[in-house]
Amino acid sequence: MSNNMEHTPEDDRGGDVAARRPDNSPTPSTDILAVRVVRILAGILLVILGFRFVLALAAANPANGFVNAINVSSWPFAAPFDGMFASSSRFELYTLFAMAVYILVAWGLMHLLRIRRPAAA
Repeated sequence: MSNNMEHTPEDDRGGDVAARRPDNSPTPSTDILAVRVVRILAGILLVILGFRFVLALAAANPANGFVNAINVSSWPFAAPFDGMFASSSRFELYTLFAMAVYILVAWGLMHLLRIRRPAAA
């Protein structure tokens, strides 16, 4: 009874051994997958907030479907920061501040998820 999985020196390290695929490549751990999910979600959020900032700066027509979709989808994430800065211009400083906060939150989450992984020997 032979299978495609061979014994490797990494298997002798002890502790939890990562599951292996049939081609003997390790499967990503749930911590790595969680970090990737956080990175992807943060990237999507930052792109949407970036569009919001640029469209507001360019005085885009809010009645336009695309502009409206960006404003509606980004508002729940920008709203907590609205009114932080006294400004009457189209330069939405609060949107830039929101982006900075979400970058820091995502960075912190990714590092917290990485702390749980044991260091490679």
